[in-house]
Order: sequence, then structure tokens, then C-alpha cells
Amino acid sequence: MELKNLKVSQLARAIETITGQPTTAKSFNYKSKAVDRVTELMAEHKLTLPEVLQAAGLTMIETPKTIVPKKVETVRTKRVTKQSILIDMLQTGSGASIEELMEATGWQPHTVRGAISNVLRKKLGLNVINVQASNDRQVYRISEEA
Repeated sequence: MELKNLKVSQLARAIETITGQPTTAKSFNYKSKAVDRVTELMAEHKLTLPEVLQAAGLTMIETPKTIVPKKVETVRTKRVTKQSILIDMLQTGSGASIEELMEATGWQPHTVRGAISNVLRKKLGLNVINVQASNDRQVYRISEEA
């Protein structure tokens, strides 16, 4: 640990302890002035750095060389979004009805239709087709054909 790594308040406390005169951090305009004053006092009173640290109310801790931890590679799982649920359901061979998509996403029917029209068709460029099922329901699915 070096003097320049200490806070001005710690340096002021060390100066106050060494000189016996009240000293605050505001007594110094610049940190470098406080460091210079402590250095002068160390030379004048023949003090060592651990003694100055003790006067500042600190203890000198020997730290081993910094060991840089190895980066742990995290495996990112696929984010499950309502849009990804929509795409997965539409990519199945049989497709999905509006009611099934509403149940899976928690959306209202107009939101499901809007997502299919705007997001899947226009923005993602997917070929979503609408097929009339045998039970008079409309079934949407993503077709591989362009």
C-alpha cells in the first residue's frame, strides 16, 4: 500500500495523530499536498509506512499477487419469448388456431393476428399461411414454400 492510495481523510487523520494538531481533510486543497505533508512528517519523525498507516487507523495488509480468475463460459439457454412460442407452434406440421395461440401466449385475438401479420410476415419475412380446417376453424402455419 502506498500513501497515494489513501483517502485525504485518512492522510489528515495520520497527520493529526503524528503532530497532535487538529487536521481535517478540508485543510488540504489537493490530495498531493496531504501526501507531501505525510512524507515530510515521515522523514522528520523517522517513521515507516506501517507506523503512518497505524496512525491513520489502518493496518497494512500484505496481499498476494492478483490472480485473475479464468472466465467461466456460461451456456446461454434459448430465451423463451411469446414470439418464439408463436413461431414454434406455427412450425408444427398441423399449425395452430387463434384459440390455441391465445392460450399459449395469454394474448387477445387481435394481438395474435397482429403479431402474425406484422411481426412474422412483414418483419421476419416468414410465409405464414391460413388454412380452413375441417371443423370450420382457421389454422395458421408456417410454410416452407415461398
